[in-house]
Amino acid sequence: MKRLLGSALLPLMAMGSAQAQDTADVIFNATVSDSCTVIADSNGTLGLNGTSTVLASTETGGSAGQATVTASTNTYNISIDTVSGFTTGPADADTNTTFSTSYDASGATSATGVDGATPTPLGTGVTTLAVNANATKTTGIFSSGTYALTATVRCAP
Repeated sequence: MKRLLGSALLPLMAMGSAQAQDTADVIFNATVSDSCTVIADSNGTLGLNGTSTVLASTETGGSAGQATVTASTNTYNISIDTVSGFTTGPADADTNTTFSTSYDASGATSATGVDGATPTPLGTGVTTLAVNANATKTTGIFSSGTYALTATVRCAP
């Protein structure tokens, strides 16, 4: 019996020392494109001034809209397209009305009170924008009704 036990261990010992290990490398690649993305995070609200001649996000009851801009390089500018009129409003909403926008930027880019049409160079990374809109009656007042306008944030080289 003693001889049998010793010969049974020999194949097990031989297997342990004869096993070879094999390896392989798994490679991961990526390409990051030059890009600039704009995400509208929240809509703004227009407040009415005491004389009913200004609807603006900076008036009492108004609030700025928020957008997040992510730029992969510092070759982009941020601006807001010129607002040409209300998207919703009474029949006389656009009559004798001028529109303007402005923005504040924080994060990768810092700027305060920039006229919306003025391009601002973006830093590489994430910039948060507070977007303001203003509609002013040059003659008359705003009629009762529901008003809406759209401010388009643009990221361009």
